[in-house]
Parts: sequence; structure tokens; C-alpha cells
Amino acid sequence: EPAAHAPSRRWCGRPGRAAVAIAATPASSSSGGSGAHGRGNGSIDGQPEAVTPSADVPSSSSATVPSRRAGRQLAHRRSGSSIVDGRTEARAPAGSGLPLLPAAALAGAGLLLLMYRQVFSNGAKQVMTSTSAAMTEGLQHKRLQRDAQARLNDFADRLRNMTSVDLSAQNLGDEGTAYVVEGLAFTTTCTAIDLSKNGIGKLGASALSQALPSCAVKTLSLNTNSIGDEAVEAVAKMLSGNATLEKIDLGQNGIGDAGAAALAEALKLNTTLTRLDLSGNAIDVDGAKALAEALGENSTLRSLSLSDNYLGEGGARAMAAALAANTSVREVHLKGNELGDAGVKALCDALQGRACQLETLDLGNNGLTAAGAASLAAMLKTQTSIKQLYLYMNDLCNDGVAELAQNIKLNKVLTTLDLGGNNISDKGVEALAACIKGHPALSTLELGSNPLGAEGVQKLVDVVKFDLPQLTTLKLGWCKLGPQGSYALSDLLMFSEKITHLDLRGNDLGNDGAIVLARGFRSAAVDRLAELDLGYNGIKDDGACAIAQALKANADASPTDLRLNSNYITRFGQVALTEAVDVVYEMSRGKRETTVHF
Repeated sequence: EPAAHAPSRRWCGRPGRAAVAIAATPASSSSGGSGAHGRGNGSIDGQPEAVTPSADVPSSSSATVPSRRAGRQLAHRRSGSSIVDGRTEARAPAGSGLPLLPAAALAGAGLLLLMYRQVFSNGAKQVMTSTSAAMTEGLQHKRLQRDAQARLNDFADRLRNMTSVDLSAQNLGDEGTAYVVEGLAFTTTCTAIDLSKNGIGKLGASALSQALPSCAVKTLSLNTNSIGDEAVEAVAKMLSGNATLEKIDLGQNGIGDAGAAALAEALKLNTTLTRLDLSGNAIDVDGAKALAEALGENSTLRSLSLSDNYLGEGGARAMAAALAANTSVREVHLKGNELGDAGVKALCDALQGRACQLETLDLGNNGLTAAGAASLAAMLKTQTSIKQLYLYMNDLCNDGVAELAQNIKLNKVLTTLDLGGNNISDKGVEALAACIKGHPALSTLELGSNPLGAEGVQKLVDVVKFDLPQLTTLKLGWCKLGPQGSYALSDLLMFSEKITHLDLRGNDLGNDGAIVLARGFRSAAVDRLAELDLGYNGIKDDGACAIAQALKANADASPTDLRLNSNYITRFGQVALTEAVDVVYEMSRGKRETTVHF
């Protein structure tokens, strides 16, 4: 039989181990074919070929080795591999022209492709989302601009027909201020405008200065802005030639000595301004001297406020010399300037010989002692026209108040006396009460933040309830009255017919004091009590209920405002007071309404 049809043998196993030789019958053999069951498993005549174990692979057989190599090549062809020098190599699929990548590399490349697609997709979505949001925001911004413009146009139209405009705390800034004042140009109806707390700077002040000369504004408030020295120069130029403006408030604008000097030059030329407020700025001695020089030439200014600046003793002496020569100023506000006793003495000495009478003097928070009180007392002998005297937050003590009170009784036109925070006890208030007894004009008395105690308030009430016929406002907050002091206050409510405002905050009245006060309230003679302030007194529900019952019992004397802030009143006491308020309203047939503040 030819060699091509000779049976071949394959060796299975590993080198060095026993191998098994299997005789394979070619597919063309007439006796085997595909076998009885068509499996083609190398059987002869349907019988399995005998398997002969061998101890080792015969290396000298010329027929077996080629057959074995041919079988291996056939197997590798089927699996897509080739044999080179006995080693297998990966082969690319037919027609690809490229080497076959390892499975791991293919898997990695696929993963990278998926990640790229995912990242690209997310990035595209983010870009689209951002673009859409930007477009929406832009449309909203344009819509807001159109709405704001429409409102400003409408306001500008109405502005020309208004007599008073309040635009305080509207965050206008320079741009908004320029637009508003444009509407004021050439108007003849608007006479007062409030632009305080709007962040107005140099540009806004400049626009305002250009518009004001052509309109009829008489009162202008620019308090609490950011004008400063540089911008106030534009305002000063406007004041120099303005013929309509009468009152201007430039308080809390960071104006220093340079700005004060610019305004002083304007005052020398202005002939219509009657009130200038420069409080809360940074004006020092040099600025005070410049303003004092201007007062020597100005004859129309009636009110000057330099409170809360840095004048000191030197500034006080400069102002004293100016006030001695000036004949028009009626109100001087110099609180919080650290004048001291020496500065106040210089001021009072100048005022004693002043030809024109002073009406308002504010020297609060200036470190005055009993020595300063002596200077004030001497000035009060001649300046009997003072109607409002503010000396709060000094250190006059009992001796200073006693000396001052001797000359206060000489003044028959004094309407307001503020001695709060001066360390006055029962002895000092006794001297004061004796001097103001029977005063024909005193309507407001402030004694808050003084340690009067129960004895001191009793001595004061003995005079107030019968011998101060014009007193309507009494302020006794934080005077250490305690529950015992409430008995004197109860008498005050029962007998005084003029008191309309009573401040009793921070006196530690408690429930007991509130109950005693309520008893006097039941039979109160006053029928015009506008405000009763009992805040910070440690009042609880029992005291609140007592006050509620008093309101029901005497509806005619119920205050318009009842303030019980910062006490310990729960929902129970609040309900009782609310019901009492409803009863008061019904009993007065809607003519009297009380508001309770918790």
C-alpha cells in the first residue's frame, strides 16, 4: 500500500513519561471509513485498536516522527497557529493583514473605548447643560433689566409730581442715584428727598450736585453714605451757588478736615442754608477751626451739628469764639467730642456774653464732672432762652446736679432736660425735684440709667404727680427701682393726668412690682397714656394676668402701646393680655386700640 495511505501514529504524553501510540486509519480506508457509528476514531473493522504501552518515545523511528509532526501541523492549522522551529505562533485571520492582538490587549482597548465614549458623552451633556443654564440666566437678567428700567421710568414720572421722596436704604449706589436725580431736574414740586444709606460715592454726589441747582429741593438727607472728602467738594460747590436748599444732612460720611474746610468755604457764600448736620464724621481741630471761621461770616445758619467727631478742647475753643460772634445759630450739637470740663468752660464763657439767645445745647457724653456743671450753671443765668438741654452720659453726680438745678429753675422756657447716665442717686434727685417743682414748661424729663432707687423715685413722684403740670414724658429706665419702687409709680398713675409716655425698663419690678403697678392702673386718672414700657423687668404670667385684669377694669386708661419685651411671659400670660385688648376695643366701641409688644 502506498506510503500516503499508511497508518500513522500520534504520541500523546510528556517527555520522560510513558507515551501511548494510537494507530489512525485514513478516512479513505474501505474497511473503516467513519466507523460503525460515524465517529472516525481510528478503529479497524469497527473494533478498537489495541493500545500498546511503551516505556519511552522511540527517537529512531523514521516513519513515526514525520507523522507526528504532520499531525501537529494539522492541529495547529485548525486552531489558527503555525509551528516555527517547534514553537507555536499566533496567526492573524485570513485576509486581515495584521498580527492578532492578545486577548487581554483587545479587552483593554475595548474598555478604553467604552470609557472614552462615556466621558465624552458626560462632557457633552455638561457643556449642553452649562450652555442652557447660561442662556436662561442671560434671559432672566435681561428680563430683570427691562423690569427695573420700567419701574425706574415710572418712578421718574411720579417723582416730578411728589412733594417728599423717601428713598433711604434702597441700595441705589452711584448709578441709581444719578438716574433718580435726573428725574428731579427742573421739578418744582419735590421739596424734600431722603437718600440716606444708599452707598453713594463720588459719582453719585457729583450727579446730585449738578441736578440740585435746577430743582426746588429744600431738604436733602445724605446720611450714612460714602461721600468722603473728595466727593464732598462737589457738594460744597453746589452749596456755594444754591438758592433753594435749606437743610442738608451729611452725617456719617467719612468727612475729615479737608471736607470740612471745603464746606466752610461754601458756608461763607451760601445765604439760604439753615441747618447743617456733620455728625458722626472724622472732623478734628483743623476742621472745627475752618467751620468756626465760616460761622463768623455766615448769617443764616441756625442749627449746626458736629456730634460724635474729634473736636476736643481745641475744637471747643474755636467754636466758642465763633458762637460769640455769630448771631444766627440757635442750636449747637456737640455730644461725643471729648470736650472735657475745660472745653465746656470755654464754650459756656463765650455763650454768656452772646447777643443772640441759644435754644438747644447738646453736650452729652463729653466727660463733664461737677466742675463742668458749675460752668453750665453760670451760663444758664444769662442764657435763659434754652429750651432743650442734653447732658446725658457724663459724670455730674449729685453735687453737679445740685449746682445745676439752682439755675435751671430760673429758666422758665425749658421744655426738655436730659440727665440720664450721670450717676445721680436719691440725694441728687431730691435736689433736682425741689428746683423743678412748679416749672411751667418742662414736658420731658430723662433720668434713666441713674441709681435713684425706691427712695429717689418716691421723692421725684411726689413732685411730678402734682407740681409739674406740663410733664408728659418721664423716662426712668434702669434706675434700680425694684418692687418697692412700684408703689411710687402706682401713685403716679393714679394721680397724674398729663403723663403720656412712661419708660420703666430694666428696673427689676418682677411679678410683685407688676401686680402693685396694676392696682394703680385700675384707678388711673390719666386718659391719654400713649406708651407704657415695662420691658426687661422679669415679669412672669402672674404679673401679666394682673395687668390684663387692670386693662379690663379701666379701658379708658389703657395705653396705645404696651411694651413687655424681654420678660418671662409664656403663652398663658400672652393669651390673657390678648383677651384684655379685645375687651378694651369692644368697650370703647372701636375708638381705643391697644397694641401689646412681647
